Amino acid sequence: MLKVWNLSLIIVAFSLTIFGTFLTRSGILSSIHAFSSGPVGGFFLGFLTVILLASFGLVAYRADLLKEQPELDSMVSRESAFLLNNIVLVSALFTIFLGTIFPLLSEAVAGVQVSVGAPYFNSVTVPLFLFLVFLMAVGPMIAWRRAPLLGFTLLAFVVFSILYDTALALRARKRIAGEGILYGLVTLARRNQRRYGGFVVHLGIVLIMMGIAGSMTYSLEKEATMAVKQELQLGNYRVQFEGLKGSQQPTHFRVEGAFRVFHNGNDQGILTPALKFFPTQQSPVGRAVHQSSLDEDIYLILSGFSEVDRNQATLKVLVRPLVIWMWIGGFVIALGTLICISPIGKPATLED
Repeated sequence: MLKVWNLSLIIVAFSLTIFGTFLTRSGILSSIHAFSSGPVGGFFLGFLTVILLASFGLVAYRADLLKEQPELDSMVSRESAFLLNNIVLVSALFTIFLGTIFPLLSEAVAGVQVSVGAPYFNSVTVPLFLFLVFLMAVGPMIAWRRAPLLGFTLLAFVVFSILYDTALALRARKRIAGEGILYGLVTLARRNQRRYGGFVVHLGIVLIMMGIAGSMTYSLEKEATMAVKQELQLGNYRVQFEGLKGSQQPTHFRVEGAFRVFHNGNDQGILTPALKFFPTQQSPVGRAVHQSSLDEDIYLILSGFSEVDRNQATLKVLVRPLVIWMWIGGFVIALGTLICISPIGKPATLED
């Protein structure tokens, strides 16, 4: 089902990773995550062009082997939920991509600098991802091919629906074969890799959404100019300025600020954000530093400084809750994908 669609999504997903690298590595976008500008951006753009032409060319060349199966038998089926899920994700992709490149297009075409900030992304993506969560909860409950009209109600949260379905299957395995929880999970994964691998992928998406929601809703931010031994308080963190240090590097001059971080009164060590001054650039390139924990991350950004001998620095501190869960969710999605594609399935037998 949807072979061409799935292959196209794979090609676009990989191409966008190259495009994102091109934007930052070429210096088109300026942020604390961007690299310094360099000629390598053009090579990325050429590589991206080759990928798109070669990949979609192969899809067109193999079109006879990618013939679609019959149309959907019912609008209320797992296939339709899967298709709607894809449409929601592609819609989110389009809105985020448009918000990213629109300022660049506006400046290139009309010469007008336009800023697209967090309010735009929040207003267009939050409803889409809320609907996506609903589909993830309802999808596993709907049968393949045809299903009765369940009524679009919130049956349960995604995690509850997955755990409930898995618990029923484990109870059946225990009744039939006397298997425990761990061995039962292994048996279920071997007998139906796509189903339970998909469940794991859904759990990973839930973790990512939890991280996004936490970091967007409960984030804290503060900026201040500090003298030596002066402190800045933000949430559960206390940051103390220890001093500035300048050093000549092979390619640039670097100014580092030393800041001791305390979390709930506990010393977390010294973080050293920096500004790098390259001879070929008018503006310095910042190096942000951070500390991560399961509940929140803290980021330190050296925004500016007085003369190094005067030891005064302007520091920007950001506290972002639950950020690490986005990374954990990514690994969970990778684990679910491995479960789906790994050759661990039980061979079919006459009994099956």
